[in-house]
Parts: sequence; structure tokens; C-alpha cells
Amino acid sequence: MDDLGRKVKLPKSTVYDRIRRLEKNGVIGGYHAKLDPSRLGYDYVGIVLVKARYGPHYHDKLGKKIAGIPGVWAVYYVYGDYDFVVLMRAKNRDDMMRINGSLVNMGDVERTSTQVAAKILKEDPRVPLTNNRK
Repeated sequence: MDDLGRKVKLPKSTVYDRIRRLEKNGVIGGYHAKLDPSRLGYDYVGIVLVKARYGPHYHDKLGKKIAGIPGVWAVYYVYGDYDFVVLMRAKNRDDMMRINGSLVNMGDVERTSTQVAAKILKEDPRVPLTNNRK
């Protein structure tokens, strides 16, 4: 807190209170280590477009099922020709086929289209913050 307080030119107690308030309000949802997936053996990145069968609350039900597949690290319900964009990491081709197979074999999935990233040019999960003070 001392370093952060110095950087933002605020007392440590003020910084502490503001951080606690952000945590309480759900703005800060946790603290995580930044891991390098490729150093852990996850060299394959796949982007899967999923077309689903429509039904009541299908996006919530199917989205939860997709999110539960090991290797899937992001699921987005989207508007357009497809219903979901799924991001996955796999250790090798067999692992990627396992993840794809899990998706394709779900009863509510009509079709998938999978792209494999040839090279990661940018990947940054941070949310940009702007200074709203004038």
C-alpha cells in the first residue's frame, strides 16, 4: 500500500479504504498470478464459433455447459451468424480435438467452426482505466 500510495500521491489509509470499497462493490473480483500458458505446455489457442439450437434460455444453459469443458477459458454469447465464441487452450492437437469433440457432441450444438491461432500478437486481460478527473 505504501508504494501505491506514493504513486497516486494519497495516504496509505485512503488507498486501503478505496481498494476495500472496490472489492466490496465487486469492481475488484480477485487477485491472480499472470501465468505464461505456453511455458505450461498450452501452445495451441483455438477460437471456436458455435451455432446452437434455439430454446428457452438456451444461451444460459448451453453457455454453462461449454464453460465447464476443461481447456475452455472464455465463452461469449454473441449476436450474428453464430451464438457463442469460445476461446480454448490445448497442449497438443489431440487435446484440441478432445475439446472440439466435447463441443460438437453437446445436444444443443448444431455446428462449430474452429480457427487455430498461428501466432499470438496481443493478449492482455487488463481493463484500461481512464482518469475521469478534470
